[in-house]
Amino acid sequence: MVQSSFFAAYLTATRPVERGAVPQDAPPRPSGALIWAICASAHHQRAMDTLCSRLSDDGEVVTIVSTLASPVDPNVPTTPNTRHTTRAFLRHWRPQLILWVGGLLDPAVVFEISKSGAPAVMIEADGTNIAKTPGRHVPGLLRQCLQTFAEILTIDDADAPKLLKAGANPDTLHAIGVLDDAVAPPLCDDAVRSSLTTRLGARPMWLAADIPMGEVATIAAAYRHAARRAHKTLLIITPRRTEDTKAMEDAFRRDGLSIACRHHGEQPKEATQIYVVDTDEGLGLWCRLSSITYLGGSLSDGISPDPFVPALVGSAIVAGPHQEAYQTHFDRLLNAGAIKQVSTADGLGRAIEDLLATDLAAQQAHAAWDVTSQGADATNELMSVIYTYLDQVNT
Repeated sequence: MVQSSFFAAYLTATRPVERGAVPQDAPPRPSGALIWAICASAHHQRAMDTLCSRLSDDGEVVTIVSTLASPVDPNVPTTPNTRHTTRAFLRHWRPQLILWVGGLLDPAVVFEISKSGAPAVMIEADGTNIAKTPGRHVPGLLRQCLQTFAEILTIDDADAPKLLKAGANPDTLHAIGVLDDAVAPPLCDDAVRSSLTTRLGARPMWLAADIPMGEVATIAAAYRHAARRAHKTLLIITPRRTEDTKAMEDAFRRDGLSIACRHHGEQPKEATQIYVVDTDEGLGLWCRLSSITYLGGSLSDGISPDPFVPALVGSAIVAGPHQEAYQTHFDRLLNAGAIKQVSTADGLGRAIEDLLATDLAAQQAHAAWDVTSQGADATNELMSVIYTYLDQVNT
């Protein structure tokens, strides 16, 4: 990076509270190729975890060190924010490639990256965010920052004009979409699934996943509403907490519903209305068996399963408005028409009834598959870019 006098003055005058120093007990740099991923959010960090998994599946021995500005997990390093801490980070980890994943640019960090000699790639570059870069009014600063990057990968072509205006080299701009941050479809024991499919036959089924005790009455009311049209409907329930299972079963029985409990070794019969499955078999099995999945907690406390879990295996999704833990996934699916959003218990019952009675569930599931597939395609393109730069380093 050619440093202008204005840029030099800005870097000298900027003295933020320093963060991201390499701790004395930091693990040593592993052998082999290493990528530093500077992540703007936990969503982006999960995308890097997926990328690492995909590279490993390809037989590549690559370490990805992901950093966040304010990590919640103490095992995740903090992104440095000064020239001094950035230099120390680069000396310790010696990355062959640097990925700037989403968010704002930090000119001090970008400047040290430019001096390191390691190629840098910007991912999910957002023209609106880039326009908010600190020091952007300094003549030439944005241009110099952007031209540090060998590749600038956007979600779509809409960001290109803003990035070009800010000084990006047009030859570096490419649109690849949103990165995949779902590691893999949830696991499922195919033998158990086959046995249950045979036993349950053609009964319409829906799943209420990770249900808290506070939603038991809501789920019971929704079941009764949906069952008015589909009389043989079976509701599968996974409780959020194992210790709530007995209380949940008792509550459904008091409400007059016929219950079978998997952890007691019981199997659902034709008259069974609710099948409580407090087991270690995971949501992968139950989402595959159920054409519809309600995300427990999304009508109450917002502690809900990842909506990509049912999306990846073809189960249509119903959810309330609270999805704080996986907001990015929720928004992507909602914007694609791949989630039926409700706000009340009555709304949940009507949504389940509609999905069971029409082909809307299949349409939603297809839309959800499109969303998750797009993420996989973007990750494939990013992997090709990474291989290009790692091959250059190794030759």
